[in-house]
Amino acid sequence: MSITTTCPACHSQLKVEDSLAGKRCRCPRCQGAMQVPIAPPSVEPAPPRPPSGPAAKPLSAKKRLAAILDAFEGEFPRVRSTLAYRLGILFVTFAVLLLPLIYLALIAAAGYFVYWHATANVGIVKAVRNVWAILFLYVGPLVAGAILIVFMIKPLFARPARGGLGRKLKHGQEPLLFAFVDRIADAVGAPEPQQIRVDCDVNASASFGRGLMGLFGRKLVLTIGLPPAAGLDVQQLAGVLAHELGHFAQGAGMRLSYVIRSVNGWFHRVVFERDEWDEALARACQESGRLGLIFVVALLGVWLTRGILFILMMLGHAISCVLLRQMEYDADRYEARLAGSAAFAATSRRIMLLAAGEQAALPALVDFYQSGEFPENYPALLLHLVEQLPAGLRRRLNRETAGGKTGLFDTHPSLADRIASARRENAPGIFHLDWPATALFSNFEELTRQTSLDFYRRLFGRQISQNYLVGSKE
Repeated sequence: MSITTTCPACHSQLKVEDSLAGKRCRCPRCQGAMQVPIAPPSVEPAPPRPPSGPAAKPLSAKKRLAAILDAFEGEFPRVRSTLAYRLGILFVTFAVLLLPLIYLALIAAAGYFVYWHATANVGIVKAVRNVWAILFLYVGPLVAGAILIVFMIKPLFARPARGGLGRKLKHGQEPLLFAFVDRIADAVGAPEPQQIRVDCDVNASASFGRGLMGLFGRKLVLTIGLPPAAGLDVQQLAGVLAHELGHFAQGAGMRLSYVIRSVNGWFHRVVFERDEWDEALARACQESGRLGLIFVVALLGVWLTRGILFILMMLGHAISCVLLRQMEYDADRYEARLAGSAAFAATSRRIMLLAAGEQAALPALVDFYQSGEFPENYPALLLHLVEQLPAGLRRRLNRETAGGKTGLFDTHPSLADRIASARRENAPGIFHLDWPATALFSNFEELTRQTSLDFYRRLFGRQISQNYLVGSKE
């Protein structure tokens, strides 16, 4: 018996011996590494759905743009926030901003203690003649206190880790995509993005420009994951983008929520992240002999302050989680009213499967790294893995979709609750088109190859070159 599978690199359909089930081998055509499915017969990934209607034949970019824009019909029903919601976000923002002030007060208290000890207990130096006693009773607390204050001040200047920003697109290269996004932004009442980027995440996101000036400016950056672009149709992707842009249609509410998320994110980083300073303090505790006791006291103080930070972090999370969930519900209403309530449910389930495929791709990427070869089309690999998901996992995901519950401290509602909320909208949608979302891009294959390389470099380092890509043009 043979197993039918598809090479994730060159997409050739192959038949291999069932003795290779679950093992890695090389494609006989492109020599790329591939994973053989565990149980035959495997389900081959469905080829991209050909465009229906006016896109059944190749169309020029101009005609495609006209057809896509003509698919917007009617006026978009506005999503309005209640007065209670507006007052709630003001209260939550004020409460969350108090938490860093509490932390600043703790720093001031620690500084005052060091000052008090330095001035009030200076008599110890004259009264005690033993050097070690002076060192541990007077100098030691000063040193430990100074270290503690440095570690308490350090998080105030902590910057978030600079992750992958995605590949920036130029308007001239992707005019159809830019026009499509601008039309959605106009429909939902959001500012038009100043930048559009693409990456390999199973998501889309919209954000202000970096830094404090970005908060007060109108520079909106939209990032589109290429896996959803490869796995959704135009209508579904339009709904996803309406959701992200809908956040920014909420005006001041989105800016205040940006502050809330930033404060909560800062607390999370300073509580859990460690750097070379922490490693140096830990080494000093072990390698300083008797003086190590001073550094141990400092380390205990650092642990105590991080415990306080953890409490403040949880307070901020508890205060803001209800509001953040409501913001997601509101953004879902934008998606449902643009693409339709039925499309919202289908899109949500599809993205859930893409996320499961992303989890399955992680061990495969490690194998690719060890072999020195990566598939040049990561989204295609992910879609292939989605089709290979075990039936048991699919059933579990379906159960979670149907019966998942939102937790008290969840910042996002469960998928079941979000689908139920979108169904209550009973929205027919104002945009209907079942073309593949890849039709929005001028050269999706080349863009995918470049973005996949960016993704591999972000995970494994800049040493990953185009030579690592199986099927690379170079």
